Amino acid sequence: MDGAALMHGAVDRRAFIQRAGWVGLGAFGVIGHGGPLGLGAIRPAEAAADVREILLETRQVKWELSPGRTITAMAYNGRVPGPEIRVKEGERLRVVLKNSLGEPTTIHWHGVDVPNSMDGVPGITQKPVPPGGTFVYEFEARPAGTRWYHTHFQEHRQMDLGLVAPLIIEPAGTEPFPFDREYTLVLDDWATGAGRALPATREGTAGGRGEMGGMMGGMMGGGHHSTPAYDTMTINGKAYPATEPLRVRKGERARLRLINASADHTHVIRLAGHQLRVTHTDGNPLVEAVAVDAVPIAPSERYDVLVNADRPGSWWLYCAQPGHAAAGEQALLVYDGREGRRPDAVKEGTAGLHLWHYSLGQGRDVLAPASGTVRSFSQTLSGGMMGSDAWTINGKQYPSTDPIAVNRGERARVRLGNMSMEAHPMHLHGQSFAVLSVNGQRLAHPLVKDSVDVEAHMGAVDIEFTAHNPGDWFFHCHKPMHMEGGMIALVKIAG
Repeated sequence: MDGAALMHGAVDRRAFIQRAGWVGLGAFGVIGHGGPLGLGAIRPAEAAADVREILLETRQVKWELSPGRTITAMAYNGRVPGPEIRVKEGERLRVVLKNSLGEPTTIHWHGVDVPNSMDGVPGITQKPVPPGGTFVYEFEARPAGTRWYHTHFQEHRQMDLGLVAPLIIEPAGTEPFPFDREYTLVLDDWATGAGRALPATREGTAGGRGEMGGMMGGMMGGGHHSTPAYDTMTINGKAYPATEPLRVRKGERARLRLINASADHTHVIRLAGHQLRVTHTDGNPLVEAVAVDAVPIAPSERYDVLVNADRPGSWWLYCAQPGHAAAGEQALLVYDGREGRRPDAVKEGTAGLHLWHYSLGQGRDVLAPASGTVRSFSQTLSGGMMGSDAWTINGKQYPSTDPIAVNRGERARVRLGNMSMEAHPMHLHGQSFAVLSVNGQRLAHPLVKDSVDVEAHMGAVDIEFTAHNPGDWFFHCHKPMHMEGGMIALVKIAG
């Protein structure tokens, strides 16, 4: 049987994928370097082709998060999260979306420099794909790194129900940080109604570090607007004890690609008994790896980390936020030959841990050079007061917010100041940016990202990008309840 015939799903979909020259093998999310791909992973076949074409189908499914806890979800190709797509940098990718849901949807290619018409934002770049309809996305896969794709129609509801998935763009050249084995881990939060609501993580990465958020810390308290009662946390769509173990051999170097697909929660990822060496921010390489005990990850952020497998045994990989591991966000990392060992219990909290934060990393200068003038903009983020669901930029809600208007080739510098009581992971579509400073501290080597967490209570971040991708682009908080409440501005790049 050939690789394409191993795909789950209807015969016509298998035939489509086979004709397109795509294959899927093994277990989802478990990608061994040089070994088999995971079940549900989609990757180009060996044969060269001008365009790599695949089919994605959105449909409703019954999905078991853990034994006895089954939900009605929305899925790509019947899986939660959807199939991991892997391509080489510079390859041309064509994705045919078939919408078998009972409502419209779209796909946004998060962190990818797609043409504006392929960005998946309803009313801005395309019409929503109606039930029974199709839409063809086509673009060159750039830049390399850990990217992802997700719905951008009624994003809060549809993402909460499972329409998220990894997109891995492998570098055309040499990997800057070699590894022996690889795992992709998609982190998510769920409101099932079957458990106790988890504590909020409103202060974002600052709260994850146990430090003062912005300039005022927690003195003002948190917001109390309505959000779902998230009670379950998953890794690759499963809550412990249904999470799949990660397996390593002594002496290996394992790469973990961490993607926070949660709508609301910041996760603080720790591997007991091991340090995590951060190598990439939102898919973009650092100059050198940074060793830490745990990594806070805001919604929409990604971090790649390396683990030196030098302590044989069985260890917990888990979220250190209070209640998250007990709600399912833990998986075993097991060394070959140590499968029977029972690990020590997880330790909640971050006290005494050396945690990642933006000022630790040195980003590589991989952004397009600017050829025009520099334009400066200031955006004050606010809202959520007295339980309100209104979220503003410079006192306005989208679509009344003022655009960031630049010409192609110009450089835009944007000051983000947060006057609200919740953190805002701000995401730019269509191009990445450099993080210049955080809370007044200038970074000697700016990080390259497409999402940055602006801390609550007067936190501030300065970013800069070269306007190289023409079109109208969303710049918004990636907590969808904040985005839907108005925290969106358009970046308008005249080309």
